[in-house]
Order: sequence, then structure tokens, then C-alpha cells
Amino acid sequence: MTTLFIGGFIISIFIGFLTGVFGVGGGFLMTPAMMILLGVLGPTAVGTSLATILCTSSFGLFKRRGTGTIDVKIVVFMAFGSLIGVWIGGRLLEYLKCLPPMIINGHEVVTVQYVLLWVFIGILLWTAGFMSFDYRRSRHKDLQPQVGFIAKIPFPPYGQFRSLEQPDLAIIPLILLGLIVGIFTGLMGIGGGVILLPALIYLVGQPTAKAAGTSLLLVWISSLMGVYLNAINGNIDVALWLSMVLGGLIGTLWGTKIGLKVDGLNLRLYFVYVILAAIAMIAFKLFQVTCS
Repeated sequence: MTTLFIGGFIISIFIGFLTGVFGVGGGFLMTPAMMILLGVLGPTAVGTSLATILCTSSFGLFKRRGTGTIDVKIVVFMAFGSLIGVWIGGRLLEYLKCLPPMIINGHEVVTVQYVLLWVFIGILLWTAGFMSFDYRRSRHKDLQPQVGFIAKIPFPPYGQFRSLEQPDLAIIPLILLGLIVGIFTGLMGIGGGVILLPALIYLVGQPTAKAAGTSLLLVWISSLMGVYLNAINGNIDVALWLSMVLGGLIGTLWGTKIGLKVDGLNLRLYFVYVILAAIAMIAFKLFQVTCS
């Protein structure tokens, strides 16, 4: 128990730092880190991760108050889809939890654990590839202002959002984007920021600083719903959660101060480095499982 407590504390300091800097909950690292480094079962890692993200994102929001980096109107529309998505993702997680173990190379492997790690790999590879390509294409020019892909979709009804270069935005695609992010939140224990941050920048068209703030509020809302569902299903380790909250708050305080000062373009590049580190950790674990 002591090892688990200390390990969770150390991991959460780093996760909290990411929350403050990038406006992401850090679940894309936290959930697999608990599964791989601490040996926590997948569903418990998902529930405990979301409970931790809820606390660290709350602190991150408090530190960002008055900075003007949150578009509440975008949050309202996306949250409508996100809350439904979290419920769907939670049901998928419970289904995977009930599946019998898989046999790989003569070894018994927990199905939900194996599936979640592969889903993490897929999402992180896509996100890293997309953001790396855009960084290389855009590093010699000013990225702001920019028009997001959704702004180019002629699909009424439209809403007006002052934080965007093109203020008229189709509402239905915005809700659907929230739905997709919510599904991954419920299934994988991620606040959704790893998907939300690039989505808000490239699809919605928000400047990087405002995307980070808006992402953080959406992460908080999705995490709140996810914590409720996982608490009902008994997927939260309270002792581990307490250690991770303590470390997470320390890291978030440090990270928020840095995140508000870093240039938007460099922020994207550093985010890619973090994602690549997560991919390497998960890929190594999958290699061990598959080739052992």
C-alpha cells in the first residue's frame, strides 16, 4: 500500500504539471501509468484517474480565473454531447470488464487491460501525427488567427462565438465532437484534453491559449460525470486517489504558471513530445505482453 501511495504521488505531480501547462486532464498518461507502473486493474485505473482529473482540473480552472482563456458558450454546446458520450463510454467499459481473459502466447491476459492499451496507442498516434504535421507546416508563419474546419461546414443552425476568427459556427458538429470526446472519457478514464486540445485548435479554430482554457472546463465537466458513474460501479481506489490528488495539485500549480507564459506554437510542439513519451511507455508494455 505504501509503494502504491508513493508511486501515485510521484506520477500525479507530473500529470498535474501537464494539466496546468496544456489544459489537459492528463488521463492519457495517468490511466496507462497506473496500469503499467503500479499494476492497477484497468477499470480501477479509469475510475481513479477520472477522480484525480476532476480535482486537478478544478484547481487549474481556479488558477485560470480572470485570464479570459475560456469560451463558456463553446463549453455549453460541447458538454451536451460530452455527457451523453461519457455514459456510453462507461457502459462499454463495464462490458469489457465482464469479458473472459484472453490467451496470448500461452499466457492469460486481462481483456479489458489489453484492449484499453491498444485504444490508447491508436488515439495517441493519431494525435501526435496530426499535430506534428501541422507544426512542421506552420512553424514559419503566425498561426493565429485561424479558421477551424467546422467553421467551413454549411450545416445550420449556427451559433456565434467571440473567441473565434470566424464567429459563426455550426452547432450540430460541435455537439457531435463533444459526444466523441465523451465516449473516450468514459471508456478510458481520460478527461478528453488530449483529443480536445487539437480539436479546439484545428476543428473549432480557437487560439491555442483559449483552447487550453476551454479544454480544461470541458475536461472538468466530463470528469464529473465519469466519476459519478465509476463510483457507482466501484471503480475508484480512494487511498490511491488521495495520493494522486495531493501530487496533482502541486504539479498543477507549477504548470499553470508556465502554461500562461509559453508561446502557442511551442506549446503544441511540447505537447507532441509528451504524447510520444506516453506512446513509448504503452508500446513497451504491449511488446512485453505479446512477446513474453
